[in-house]
Amino acid sequence: MSEDLVEILTTDIRNGIYEEGDSLPSERTMVEEFGVSRITVREALASLERSGLIAQHPGMRAKVRIPDSATVVEMLSGAATLQLAQSGGVEHFQDVRTLVETGVVQLAAERIDDTQIAHLRELLAQNQASLGDVEQFARTDMAFHAAIAEVLANPIILAFYLAVDRWLSDVRRTTLARDGQMETAFAAHCDIFKAIETRNPRDAQIAMRAHIEQVNRVYGGG
Repeated sequence: MSEDLVEILTTDIRNGIYEEGDSLPSERTMVEEFGVSRITVREALASLERSGLIAQHPGMRAKVRIPDSATVVEMLSGAATLQLAQSGGVEHFQDVRTLVETGVVQLAAERIDDTQIAHLRELLAQNQASLGDVEQFARTDMAFHAAIAEVLANPIILAFYLAVDRWLSDVRRTTLARDGQMETAFAAHCDIFKAIETRNPRDAQIAMRAHIEQVNRVYGGG
């Protein structure tokens, strides 16, 4: 019954019957309207809150909230942490990262403007300047990849990057400690940038895939 109520309320929110900031009916009203118990209503509201669709405060009716990037990141981060701990979790995330980043860089090469290219060039210069410093190189590495994603101005994609940031930080610390890996990563960044700068989606995708697969092999001990 609670699942049915969740579906009803979710549909009403998506259809605009309840908009962001609106209060949902009281528990008593929903008990009477849907013919369910108060426990069922509370279970449904708890499920909606976990999904980020409503906010609840003691003594107040639940209010509709549209999940923002921060909410999505929080939800994804928890799921990512649990998934990574499972058998094969790291390999699954490597596959997902490859798919996401190669797709992102392809679109970025198609859509990037001159201002964004200049910003990416500056980040690449910072990445080069940090060669020899693992922590600083890792930060500029992340900034370079994030800037490519920011070209798309897609909050869901940015949420993905933030959600797996902890795992990517571990990947960078582990791989960059290898002799020559910073230089290898920087060379890959140069290839990626060149393809984006010349607005060549295919070359950008190939360069990004080669970069991520090389990092994955090092991280996996290969």
